[in-house]
Amino acid sequence: MSQLLYTVEEVFSANGYLNAHNKRYYNIPLYQRGYKWEPASIKKLLQDIYDFQEQDGKFYCLQNITLVPNKDVFNVVDGQQRLTTLTLILSFLGAYKLVEGKVLFPPNSIRTETNNFMKSFITVVSPKIDSSSWPNFISKNAKYDHQDIFYLYQGFQAVAEWFKSRPGAKDQMWHKLRNDVKFIVNNIETTESEEKIFINLNSKRVPLDGADLLRAMIITRAAQELNFGESNIKGIVRINERRLKIGADLDLINQWWGKKKVKDYFRKFIKIKSDETVNGTKLFNDEQYPINLLYLLFSEKCGSELLALEDYEKRSNEMLQFYTELLELHYTMQDWHQDKEIYHYLGFLFTHLSSATFGFKKVWDMWKGSATRTNFIDELRGMIKETIVESDGNLPDFSDITSNWYEKNKDKLIRTLILMDITYALREDHANMPSKAFSRTEQDIEHIFPQNPAEVTEKKDYIEFLNNYIVADPKGQFDLSLFDIMLEDEEYKTKVEEFIALHTNAYKTHAIGNLVLLAAKLNRSIKNKPYAHKRSRVVRHYHDGNYLQPHTFNVFTRYINDPDDENFDLLHWTNLDINANSNSINDKIIEFFSSK
Repeated sequence: MSQLLYTVEEVFSANGYLNAHNKRYYNIPLYQRGYKWEPASIKKLLQDIYDFQEQDGKFYCLQNITLVPNKDVFNVVDGQQRLTTLTLILSFLGAYKLVEGKVLFPPNSIRTETNNFMKSFITVVSPKIDSSSWPNFISKNAKYDHQDIFYLYQGFQAVAEWFKSRPGAKDQMWHKLRNDVKFIVNNIETTESEEKIFINLNSKRVPLDGADLLRAMIITRAAQELNFGESNIKGIVRINERRLKIGADLDLINQWWGKKKVKDYFRKFIKIKSDETVNGTKLFNDEQYPINLLYLLFSEKCGSELLALEDYEKRSNEMLQFYTELLELHYTMQDWHQDKEIYHYLGFLFTHLSSATFGFKKVWDMWKGSATRTNFIDELRGMIKETIVESDGNLPDFSDITSNWYEKNKDKLIRTLILMDITYALREDHANMPSKAFSRTEQDIEHIFPQNPAEVTEKKDYIEFLNNYIVADPKGQFDLSLFDIMLEDEEYKTKVEEFIALHTNAYKTHAIGNLVLLAAKLNRSIKNKPYAHKRSRVVRHYHDGNYLQPHTFNVFTRYINDPDDENFDLLHWTNLDINANSNSINDKIIEFFSSK
């Protein structure tokens, strides 16, 4: 792979990159918009370069410029704003000969005056732009009244203002620009029209993703840093072999991160976002390149708030170290994904803790700071416990069937039910829970013995359920013949509530032992049905290949009951079952937090 990084001097010098490719200058095609950098952006660039600290061969990278050869010039497909800004800065510093005639618009075009302005006022011994206002300048130079020239004019003034406030900074800036600032040059040899390349680079069909650029930097630089030497054939062969190996490894890494179960799981770990292109699309598109999920995690563990290419460009001289750290992160994520405890504990925590207090950097620091894997796992288990305990720090008494979990502790109820799923999934003969199973998404809280509906209109179905399955004596059943007519009558509604209370008060419907998570669509199709019907539908749903929360499956298949117990009844669900399930939950939660 050819060299990608070039100093500012190499890019502009007549004996540098242009000469090496037999080109005269960088041509800005007419399909490109004119120069449009704001003064604030120019001053920020100057400040960033000025603040850059030279050490150990590190450099400041100005991102990439994309060039397409065209006869004796390079057409600039991407990067003209940066090249033009450097022309302004270098001209102010007195390096006008370096940049004179190097960035031009096509001759005899509508941008001819822009070329003339640059030649007459910028790339000269003494630039002829002072602090005069634009209207004052135009009053004397009317032919230059164009939008791009206006931005060039105020851009040069911004450069002058920045240096004016920093006496003595010129020499230091010139030194940094010559030695510490580089471009990534992307020279595209293609028969494809450059207009199409430009559209692709600046539209939603961006083929040059951040992953492409990082891949190029890793493959090019990491192998070179191994110091095989390029002065002999053997060294060159070894470098190329290493580059092929790195490329193959990156392909395998991208393939692993492309697995749906991997993507779905680790997306919950990520709270930072990718930087965007000029059109607002993600620079690091993880749908197109799944390896970008790994890059996002890498940036997040380093404390970054945004995945930006410039963060990696600045460390281009230490790509081998970066690649080594990236591999460590990747293999650690594979390890976590394969470890049943770590997989389920982190899946739970990233779902149920706020990203403001729990993030990937915190977890990574915990991992690196743990003396052993067991210590790390124990710490995760302790964090899970904090989401369940009461205000006094103790676990709730799940065996108390008088507790109203549905109405008073719904969030904690959901966390507890999912934790119960985890206790089953941790068994060696059980598959890992899918990512979606760590949350209540698309699931209802199902009352196995139906609850009294809050809506009056739904009480008719509920009374039919009681008449058919709970009230054995027909004489004691409620007469529903007048229900629709008497619905608004207060005395009648009182009788309805009294009948329901008479036959359901004994049932602890809101106890945790009567509650499970169930797919919303399935749950709403079986509400107010007898237990035997619900059980049959739930088991069939599972055997049809649909996912079912492990705890829910175990409850409906009566895994919670001892077959020898008197309450091992597959047709009915009673308080005996609610109590048995509540006790089972209590025992398993205590056991879970007691295990080491």
